[in-house]
Amino acid sequence: MRGGWRAVAIRQGKRLVVWLVAALLVVATVAIVVLGTPYEATDGSIAAVAEDEGVRVTEVDGSYRIEPADAVAGLVFYPGARVDPGAYVASLAPLAREANVTVVIPRMPLNLAIVDHGAARTPLWEDRASAVVDRNPSIGRWYVGGHSLGGAMACRYARGDSDAVEGLVLYAAYCNQDISDSGLAVLSVVGDGDTVLNRAAYERNQANLPASATVAELPGLNHTQFGSYTGQRGDAPTGTSYGTAHERLNEVAVAWFENQTAG
Repeated sequence: MRGGWRAVAIRQGKRLVVWLVAALLVVATVAIVVLGTPYEATDGSIAAVAEDEGVRVTEVDGSYRIEPADAVAGLVFYPGARVDPGAYVASLAPLAREANVTVVIPRMPLNLAIVDHGAARTPLWEDRASAVVDRNPSIGRWYVGGHSLGGAMACRYARGDSDAVEGLVLYAAYCNQDISDSGLAVLSVVGDGDTVLNRAAYERNQANLPASATVAELPGLNHTQFGSYTGQRGDAPTGTSYGTAHERLNEVAVAWFENQTAG
């Protein structure tokens, strides 16, 4: 009788394992589908920049490059979590057109910059920022930046490879690594209508930035208006158009880059 109970227990245990494996496969499949479906650029936003004679926009394998006629610096910009690189073409184009900065927005594995930050040195994923810098030796001055989670990962890259870049650009992001003594130039911009950004964490981590960092909070900007996309969970509308939001953003960002590259 005891042996019979043991056999029943073994069969039930095997069934449980099968069900657990099946459940994990379902969860993993759903996660991959969700991560593989990014927030896309709003209709016409990329085309409008492509028609601008002051810049050249190219797309290769989902990554975007915005070039001025004569670049004086370069910026590798990490997208936010689940945001398509194309969603930043419109908001970053003024850096190329007005500050002569070549902007590269790489596509991330699974649309998550967290699996690609340089400090990890993982052989599974290409280190996007270093790859861009290495392939463009004609540009001698490089910066790294990002939006939201992309900004946090850009900070990690900058901390680990501060010799490769001269500065860090944070859009609706904070740096959870101490770079206060790194010598990096830093621009940190948030919107006062952003209901996605963790404000407590943002305030807590401001001490990680150098004392010389340029920090700005812009009126009427929410989380998605640092790019051009919709559908971000938890983001509240502000009544500000994308065009106006980008103008306010680039009044600060263009001036910062011009000051960095002057002389």
